Amino acid sequence: LMFLARILLYILHSVANCLQNFTAIMMPMFIFFKSFFMGHIFVIIVFLLLFALPVKAQLGQKVCPITIYDAYNKPLQLPYLGEKHLLIFYVDPDHPSQNREFRNYFKKHPFTDENIESYGIVNLKDAPLLANSLLRFMIRKEIAGTQAYVYNDPDHTLKHAWKLGNVNNKFVVLWINKDCVIEFFKAGQLTEAEVEQIHALIRKYKKERTDTGELRRDSLSRKEGR
Repeated sequence: LMFLARILLYILHSVANCLQNFTAIMMPMFIFFKSFFMGHIFVIIVFLLLFALPVKAQLGQKVCPITIYDAYNKPLQLPYLGEKHLLIFYVDPDHPSQNREFRNYFKKHPFTDENIESYGIVNLKDAPLLANSLLRFMIRKEIAGTQAYVYNDPDHTLKHAWKLGNVNNKFVVLWINKDCVIEFFKAGQLTEAEVEQIHALIRKYKKERTDTGELRRDSLSRKEGR
């Protein structure tokens, strides 16, 4: 028993020495890293937060072509992208009352312009309690006999491709110019100032077309000697 006790004491003593040596080696490293992280903790936290935040659509951001679906569930490329200035409504059908006054204005005062196109895209993905087939039927019924165009996005293609962020329960308004650049973006209820921004964009690009047309007519008149 005395022999076993001596062996046990020798092992414990060896382990204690090893731990002491390990601590002596690691302690300076621990102190260094502790000092480093404590001194840069704010920078590290800010970096991690920025890295974790999703990138969202910004004014001036260029958008890419995407595939959406018509009221009969046929796929097609996003119409007129890069050809006209686009006023796009990306709508969650769970909240049809959002921006109702804004939408009613355009129903009462529709504008037609060869330079501008406007249409709606229904965000089917964020309406899980409503069957897609029912929503498409409602779209067909809504646009029957009108010149309005309404498409649908069943899987957040627009949201992800254009980095729109959280669009659930939101009525999204986008203005995309002919260069495929975002000039206006709002997810949610529009303010009066934002509504005026939309009207200003319409006036701006309708005026652009009118001025161009007037210059062309003046040029033709001069050639014809009128």
